[in-house]
Amino acid sequence: MMSPELVTAEAALRAGRWDEAAAGFADVIAHTDDPRAHDGLAQVAWWLDDAGTALAAREAAYRGFRGTGDHRAAALVAATLGYDSILFGLGIPVGRGWLARAADLLTGQDGVPESGWLEIRRAEVALAAEHAPRAGLEHARAAESVGRATGDGDLVVVGQALAGLAMVRLGDVALGMALLDGSAGAATAGDVEDLMWMGKVCCWVINACQDAHDFSRAALWCARVDEICSRHDLAPLFSVCRIQYASVQMAQGECVAAEATLTGALHRLQHSKRGARLEAVAHLGELRRRQGRHDEAEALLVQAGYQTSAVISRCHLHLTEGDAERAWSSVTELLRSLPADQQLERAEVLAMVVEAGAAAGRSDDARAAAAQLRAMADLIGTDALLAESAAAQARLALNEAIAISSWQDAVRHAAAAGLGFDEAEFRLKYAACLQALGDSKGVLDQAGRALDLLKPLGVGPSIDRARALLGHDDASGPLSARQVDVLRLLARGLTNTDIAAQLLISEHTVHRHVANIYRILDVSSRAAAATYAASRGLT
Repeated sequence: MMSPELVTAEAALRAGRWDEAAAGFADVIAHTDDPRAHDGLAQVAWWLDDAGTALAAREAAYRGFRGTGDHRAAALVAATLGYDSILFGLGIPVGRGWLARAADLLTGQDGVPESGWLEIRRAEVALAAEHAPRAGLEHARAAESVGRATGDGDLVVVGQALAGLAMVRLGDVALGMALLDGSAGAATAGDVEDLMWMGKVCCWVINACQDAHDFSRAALWCARVDEICSRHDLAPLFSVCRIQYASVQMAQGECVAAEATLTGALHRLQHSKRGARLEAVAHLGELRRRQGRHDEAEALLVQAGYQTSAVISRCHLHLTEGDAERAWSSVTELLRSLPADQQLERAEVLAMVVEAGAAAGRSDDARAAAAQLRAMADLIGTDALLAESAAAQARLALNEAIAISSWQDAVRHAAAAGLGFDEAEFRLKYAACLQALGDSKGVLDQAGRALDLLKPLGVGPSIDRARALLGHDDASGPLSARQVDVLRLLARGLTNTDIAAQLLISEHTVHRHVANIYRILDVSSRAAAATYAASRGLT
């Protein structure tokens, strides 16, 4: 039976009154060392993103329940530690160890709710850490079954949500999203009592929208979660949701808003050990790439590590630098590391394989990847995938007429998916094909539409390309501001070492800028680049 003090602290926890709950649980611990109070304190610390306190309090709760002989409660805490150990950076082996301990404690008790929550934690680990959606689906379905058998409504809703996320990643987008929409609707309407699980269900539905590039749906759920977070002061959930929302803003071309969202989230998460922080770093790195701030982009993307989106963004940087072989090596290594059933993630990587393969002269490999991508797009049927598949076909087209038809398909599907930046990129490629055929009116139309989509970006190589196609070049032409700085000094006869010293950047960075200037201006010597600078009054 709970003491009145513990009942009060639990009520504060359920209401999201974190300071009141923490003080209440601490008071109970000081007087009785009740393991339930340790568990409650761990939940408060989880919401406040205090990893050390959360893990220590969970372990104290585990020891307390073991000491009282309550194996089911101890197993539930051990299962929670199985996921939170990974969430807070202790590693997958530690998490698996706690999950195994939970299973041992529940031996012979498969029909109790705790066995269902263990399945939930196994599903979370499979999906978030092990990239194993099929295993995640099996565990989620098992959890839902236990929930129905035991009458645990929270377990049913959470199990359905995880099953939906797994199905989306396996490529069954329509059915998976239907399960997620239903689960998130139930959770946000109050059918899920635990705020943590309500929040997680919301995160999963937005995450699935990101995977499927269904950004219109994601925007609706992000707005719903924002309102709930403000009402309950759910700081970690708010931060994660804002990071996810930033990816929506970037996809739709709202780059100024995305930058503000990401920098704000990173400030709030500067001391956090959650993986969401690296997701924000990767998104900001991609934004910097689009803005043409390549040195900053590279530093951020290296920091983000081996996240799929970060690797793909770095491949784009390699291609910009003219290093197609490096892009090819990186993206094919990434593809080999992905499970065959991770359909949506593999599709995103295959699109990059095609682009890098075409640039590196590996046409047979690129065509094989394009065929795989086409099969996935036809099977899954989302506009985002159909757009990527059409773009892949365009990149490998044997003549301009075939390329134009494919770029038209890519533009149409990107527009239908609400992918503003991708639509602009595809329109620029389409315009380049029209230019090769001498269709000046078509070039102006496509480049103008692309520029309208890109204006929120402010600056960047895509905007420079659009302006060049429209004949709106200023003195710098298609070069970025930093490239103009390098070109001015190069035209004055300075060496790369001298330029590096003048601009306070590394000699390697200068070398890369010079290589990019040659590529953009289609010249092959410093003398030719200097001649261009003189013709534009840049000397």
